[in-house]
Parts: sequence; C-alpha cells; structure tokens
Amino acid sequence: MGAEPEFESIPVVDCHLHLTSYEDISNLLEIVSEAGFHRVSALSIIDEKRINHNPDVLLLKTLHPEMFYAFGSLDYSLLNGVSAPSLPNQVDRLLEIGFDGIKMVEGKPVYRKILKIRFDDHFYDEYFKRVEEAGLPVLWHVADPEEFWDPEKVPIWAREQGWFYDDTYPSKEELYEETENVLNRHPALKIIFAHFYFISADIETAERFLDTYRNVNLDLTPGIEMYSNFSKRLEEWREFFIRHQDRILFGTDIFGGEKVETALAKVMLVRSFLELEEGLNLPRPVLEKIYFKNFQRIVGRRPRRLRLDLAAEECGRLARQEAVLGSKPVEETAAWRVKNRIK
Repeated sequence: MGAEPEFESIPVVDCHLHLTSYEDISNLLEIVSEAGFHRVSALSIIDEKRINHNPDVLLLKTLHPEMFYAFGSLDYSLLNGVSAPSLPNQVDRLLEIGFDGIKMVEGKPVYRKILKIRFDDHFYDEYFKRVEEAGLPVLWHVADPEEFWDPEKVPIWAREQGWFYDDTYPSKEELYEETENVLNRHPALKIIFAHFYFISADIETAERFLDTYRNVNLDLTPGIEMYSNFSKRLEEWREFFIRHQDRILFGTDIFGGEKVETALAKVMLVRSFLELEEGLNLPRPVLEKIYFKNFQRIVGRRPRRLRLDLAAEECGRLARQEAVLGSKPVEETAAWRVKNRIK
C-alpha cells in the first residue's frame, strides 16, 4: 500500500456528524481525535421511537463544550396527539438551552412520507419565520440521489435500507418545489443543505441555485454518487468551487457508533478530492473557507454556551414524551438517563 497523502495543515470543522446514542460518545471521541478535527458539529435527528436525539448531543456538548457544536431537531409529538410546544416555541427553547442550530432530516423522502406535511404548508409558516428572525442556522437534508426513484438504477444497498421511492413517496421535484417556496418566502434563512442538495449531477442547476438563493450553502457530505458526478466534469467543478468558495462546507456524515476505520475513510475521501491533483487541487485560501471559515461565519467561531439546567429540564420533558408514546416507564428512556448525567 502507498503512503497516506499529506494534507494541508488547516483547522478542519466537520459540519455534519451524527450522534444517535450517548453510549457512542467514547467511540466518537476516538474518531474525532484520529481525524484531527478542530471542532465538530454534532447533529440530532428526529426518531419515531425517541422523538429526537437532542439528549445525546446535549450530553456530548456538556462533556466537551469547547469542541462540539450541537444542532437540535424538532419534536413532532403533537402529530401523535401528545402535548408538545409549538414549533416556533421550540426554536426559542433550543436557543435558550444553547443549541447552535437546527438539523432537519425531514426532507429525506422516508421522513417526509411519515410526516405527510409539505414544507410550504401553513404548519411550518411560523416556524420558518421564527428561525429566520432568530438567525439560527439550519442544516437541512432535502431529497436523495435521483437514482433512488428509479427501479432500474437504485443501488441494492439503498433498496435494502428502504430507500427506493415509488409513487407513494414525494418526487425529488416536489421536494425541491416545497423547499424553494420556503426560501422565496424567507430569503434571510441561514441554510446549509446537506449532501450538496443532491445536485452534483448538474452543474448548471447548482449554478442557478446558488445565484438565485444568495443565503444558502452546500455541504460536501458523501453521497458516494456526489464524487463520481464531480469527477465527470472535474475542471468545471474546480472553477465552480473556486467561484463559490464562500458557500461550501466540509462534512463527512460520520455516525458516532461506526468503526473508526470506516469513519476515517470518509474523511480521506473528501479531503483527497479537495486537495490532491487527481481531484480539485484547490488553493489553500479556498480550502480554509471550506474547512472552517464558512462554518464559523454561519454558525459561530465557538460553540454557544450551554444552560445545563435547561438542558436537563428539556431531557426530562423529552423523556416523559417518549414514555407516553412508547407506553413505558420514564426511567427506562434514554432521555431520562441523559438527564440524570447532565444534572
């Protein structure tokens, strides 16, 4: 095997890393250390069984407040007949607790099908208005690779994950229409679209999108198809990255519980593509923006201070919600166990 490439000595902030169980924190810390990250944004996601993973990322931020940003997810318990704060009130609560942003995976077709609510529906009107007013950044997953809608082209691994989308799911075009209606109504929203908004196969569409919506940004979390698509028009994409160097962020989509070697392979993939001659071979000033400066401009130079009392209180609330929805004792919920560790 050849020697590993020597990458530029630049601080790296991973804007897109998941923690879905507080029990994976020690493994995640090993990954972050081995990857040499300067700081990391840990993302919660919504969860039918647990409401969301906000308690897990809160505990991570509690233990390592200078290292980790925390992006919280929403609580949709009210859709199941369980009392919960309104979405605008949840935005205020996330801010009070000390979250650094909001993670929305609701645009992935499997979640959008479960929720059955368009993003441009009145249900979300006051939520997006409040997010815009608060200036709270949102990292938003919308759509998926186009081949996931094609029975002839969908990869076997994606089908096995339940990510083949027949006509019972919203189409990619529908998801983009809903999302862009939101962007037109709320032009000051601070949005980072995950996985390059799944437009890596069409540089012309990517160009028009960034020109139209001046306040949105794209992250580079793979999506293996993304780097295959980029490679087909490498020189044009290099020019695109240089032209839009203020709008692109580094991310890996690492999960806290995955093998260290698997996680580091994701880091190697993205960094090699950005830095090496067989990839984009980007100039150092451009790399600095993609690796950390853009994230700091959008989210903050340092993670926000956490209110431990409010964090524990919120974990207790989520634990009680989970207990009602799951018909189990509150003490058996992960959120309750996290509450006790934070408290």
